[in-house]
Amino acid sequence: MVSVTIDGQTLEVEAGSTVLMAAERLGIAIPTFCYWKRLPPLASCRMCLVEIEGLRRLQPSCATTVTDGMVVRTNTPLIDETRSSMLDMLLANHPLDCPICDKGGECELQDMVMAYGPRKSEFHDSKRVFHSEDIRLSPVVIMNVNRCIQCQRCVRMCEEVVGAVALGTVEKGMDTAVTGFEGSLASCDQCGNCIEVCPVGALMSFPYRYKARPWDLVETDTVCPHCGTGCQLTVGTRKGEFMRVRSKWDEGVNRETLCVRGRFGLDFVSGRDRIERPMIRRNGALAPVSWDEAADYLRRRLSAVEDKAAGGLASPRLPNEVLYQFQKLMRTVFRTNNIDCSSRWSAPFDTLGPLLAAFYSRAPLEEVIANDCVLVVGGNVTEENPVTEYLLRDGARRRQTALLMLSARPSRLEADARVVVRVPPGGETASLAAVVAGLVAAAGHALPGETFADIEATIGGPPVNSGSDGPGRLASALKESRSVTVLVSVELLRSPEARATLQQLNNLLQVLRLLGKRLAMQFLFDRANQLGAWDMGVLPGLWAVTDDATRATLARNWGAEIPSEPGAGLDAMLELCAGGGMGALYLAGADPLIAYPDRDFVTRALGAADLLIVQDTFLTDTAGLAEVVLPAAGYGEESGTFTNNEGRTQKIRKFREPAFEARGNLAIFDFVAALRSQTLQPSTEGGIFDEIARRVPAYQGLTQDGLGADGAFTKAVPLPPAGEFFAPPPAAKAAGGLMLITGNCLFHNGYLSERSEILNTVADDPYVEMSAQDAAQLGFSDRDPVVVRSALGELKAKLKVNRRFPKGLVFLPENYRALRLNGLMRRGVYPCPVEVHRTTASACLTGSTSNPKDRHQGMDGGLPDPASRLDQ
Repeated sequence: MVSVTIDGQTLEVEAGSTVLMAAERLGIAIPTFCYWKRLPPLASCRMCLVEIEGLRRLQPSCATTVTDGMVVRTNTPLIDETRSSMLDMLLANHPLDCPICDKGGECELQDMVMAYGPRKSEFHDSKRVFHSEDIRLSPVVIMNVNRCIQCQRCVRMCEEVVGAVALGTVEKGMDTAVTGFEGSLASCDQCGNCIEVCPVGALMSFPYRYKARPWDLVETDTVCPHCGTGCQLTVGTRKGEFMRVRSKWDEGVNRETLCVRGRFGLDFVSGRDRIERPMIRRNGALAPVSWDEAADYLRRRLSAVEDKAAGGLASPRLPNEVLYQFQKLMRTVFRTNNIDCSSRWSAPFDTLGPLLAAFYSRAPLEEVIANDCVLVVGGNVTEENPVTEYLLRDGARRRQTALLMLSARPSRLEADARVVVRVPPGGETASLAAVVAGLVAAAGHALPGETFADIEATIGGPPVNSGSDGPGRLASALKESRSVTVLVSVELLRSPEARATLQQLNNLLQVLRLLGKRLAMQFLFDRANQLGAWDMGVLPGLWAVTDDATRATLARNWGAEIPSEPGAGLDAMLELCAGGGMGALYLAGADPLIAYPDRDFVTRALGAADLLIVQDTFLTDTAGLAEVVLPAAGYGEESGTFTNNEGRTQKIRKFREPAFEARGNLAIFDFVAALRSQTLQPSTEGGIFDEIARRVPAYQGLTQDGLGADGAFTKAVPLPPAGEFFAPPPAAKAAGGLMLITGNCLFHNGYLSERSEILNTVADDPYVEMSAQDAAQLGFSDRDPVVVRSALGELKAKLKVNRRFPKGLVFLPENYRALRLNGLMRRGVYPCPVEVHRTTASACLTGSTSNPKDRHQGMDGGLPDPASRLDQ
């Protein structure tokens, strides 16, 4: 620690701290333009100059390191005169168009001039003008370069935090201009972080432009609904209408940065296909009815099917309170433990549960990735969890964290990785086994003798070339690190090898723990509340309902008996439906018809359920098959909590009223329970949260008031180490031909985002991604229209050639409803063997239209409808 005195106040700070940081701790305001907390100091704007005893010249406080005994003054006449002069120079060329500038009312230059600026300018020359009109750099970013004050926050944010390098500068001095390549940002992420950090109105949001003034907005702090990173958002509404999103530096995991989905993708709340009223099926078609009519009909139908099995599927985008109440409704009113929370895969809960209990680190991501070494397994962080990617890049560049990556798909983050191992889809299992074997072989002497013998007997000897191939390099890097973090993409759960992969992950974590490494593990979820859904018990097997004592406790607390059967996941429930054994299947916010592999099978299964109830905000494909449809409040229309990847529970707040005749999800559960002459207590969001804090071990002690702006962390409740090691999988045969994998793309996540008109203006049209080698071999060029064909069906899209993509692999985003991608895929087969052929441009699905919404809704051109083939 070193001592510094600033304006007569003395403070001890850590060595390496800057004068600006020390002043901030003392509550002393020093003006800045070029400085930003997420960026290294630049010291170009000279607004933060201070006097330091013993030095002749003023020094930039943002770049001056504190030395012991330093004495600093921040408000002398010389400093005031210097600040005023700097502002006068900026105003010499700055247009005085504040009345029409979108930044008016929250402009840092306005604030600085009011606080420190001259009352009269000494400059009388004509102002420098770059362009007479604003330049639209992209569909969401518009620029008035004349207002730019050359702070370069935007350029540095884009390059150093986001990693996109889409913005740059031309010329120098007062003639410096920020721009994109050839005046365009067509290749950037469109995240808008450059807009967020711009201190003036040089970079503006085109969707928000001229819509409102900041003092007109009602701002609500909430959490992003698009992925599991759990970014803080501040939503601005005007007279109840959604206007914009921004974020705050001092709250949440994201520290003001957002991805394109979070900043521009919340207009989906006003999607056109809202369910307006309850509907029941009459004469083969859904007909709108009143809530009373729906109650009478549903009461009769529930009575008719009460002797058969029931099942429930809830979306991991719903709040914790809704998910908890849903599983309680299913267990007590519908008398079933058949509950799941993913419509894309069935998680191997028998392996997943012990892994989460023994190793999951419920801790800040910034702390978790501060370990010596971070291993990212599976997925594509750039496109699935963009803000997590920003934090990982920061760790690799500024803290020299050793970043290791093991995946089938390439990502932009690999440019900052120390070791990159590319594996075929599903090959993560064998590679993890090889890493474990390499670690054990290299560090056997550091393990207890009996443990070493047990491990070696289970996993066998080290793999061939384990010291030189990819897994060997991973093992070496892990062995040399004192602390290790493992980040696991949820995409691994798509594979039939998911259980084996999780077992090898368990082996790796156990070995690292035995080697004395400080250890952390978290999942990278692509749904906002996936961890919360698991915590709430919306997955069979994670709650020990087969245990008599557990059931007795639940029955005592809930006032109803709990079934003793362990429960089935989604795949088993669909099988039960297809076999005619399902009475009532209740879906809350889930759409398996568009997401679960083998659309034909899912169509048959859902159609075979005696009673299909869909409770949703939008008219999804699955809702189109339902017998009863109940309109539910959507995101922003009810309050609650999400639990993000870190295990941080945060408040999501209501910022608009439910549309049309929609009711809150909790109110609908009460409505359904009453039809069976039962009540769910408590039934309010606050009461349910209190019950969660009492009944769910990881949430014990949490209070709503205690969540605060940053939320509060749930607690790990570790199980005693099982000590069980799993044998490695048998060697897999190399697949021939092209293999199709799927996942999220940068601009879309799931299917909510496709209802965003703004995202649809920036998103790629539906595309097929493959390697340059495969494209050349097939005679294809970038953007060629192609047909992707599997044993079950085909679809059409445009080709996207990626020079970094592995040979033999084809990627199709799962996020386009019109493609019906799951119609190509068979349950239990992943990746999916496909062929790719050329088609004519007129037959391709991706022709652009003037209306981006129509572009995505009208893309069926020639696509086979699986439902039409059911009788063939």
